[in-house]
Amino acid sequence: MPNKPTKSTTVRRRDWRENAREIAIVVAGVFIALIAQQAVEAWDWHEKVQAAEAAMREELLSDDGPQMVQRLAMHGCISLLLDQLRAAVERGAPRDEVAALIDRYWVDDRTYDRIALDAAQAANVASHLGQQRFTLFANAYSRMGVLEEVNHREALDWATLRAFRRNGGPVSDAEKDRLLGAIEALRHDDMVMWLGSTRKMPTIRKLGQLDQGRVDGFLADAQDHYGACVLDYATALRQTHQSRM
Repeated sequence: MPNKPTKSTTVRRRDWRENAREIAIVVAGVFIALIAQQAVEAWDWHEKVQAAEAAMREELLSDDGPQMVQRLAMHGCISLLLDQLRAAVERGAPRDEVAALIDRYWVDDRTYDRIALDAAQAANVASHLGQQRFTLFANAYSRMGVLEEVNHREALDWATLRAFRRNGGPVSDAEKDRLLGAIEALRHDDMVMWLGSTRKMPTIRKLGQLDQGRVDGFLADAQDHYGACVLDYATALRQTHQSRM
């Protein structure tokens, strides 16, 4: 005849069931908390990625991109003026004629930024953005450091050009040599700015439409100095396609 379970055995079984139920409740609670935490973290990263991407698009499409359009549009004007200035210096043009040509030279002293990209990398957003999307942004930014460096050097070369005495007799040979050095330095600066803008504009435009108001403003500034020589927006952009053929 089988043994009947004792009262203590029944109590132990009941305690075990209750303990198992409590453990299951705790485990379920921890699991739900982990899922909730992961959901919050995923949403937080989603928000960070959205903000970082919006900041990079804003910087490229409203700032760097429109400035590059301006460089494309007035590249021919700058090149022509530097040719005229060099020719005047070499043929011994009067001081006032050389000074007038120097005064016609103009570039827009702007910065070519990558602040939004650096912030995204510092916040580790790149790993959450997706390799393909991040690569597109990184490629669009890849020449900004060079453009910013050359832009700064161009300002110094422009200052050297303008350091020309406006009164006195004929332009001396020493002055001519300094002017020719500044002219060719500025020519090189402009070529680097033009090439960088030409090569990166197609990539930037893959990210969206440039801010038309900003483009119009930069082109208007260029036209104030170089007039009808400045290319319109569509013609300036066509250079980027022709250079890639």
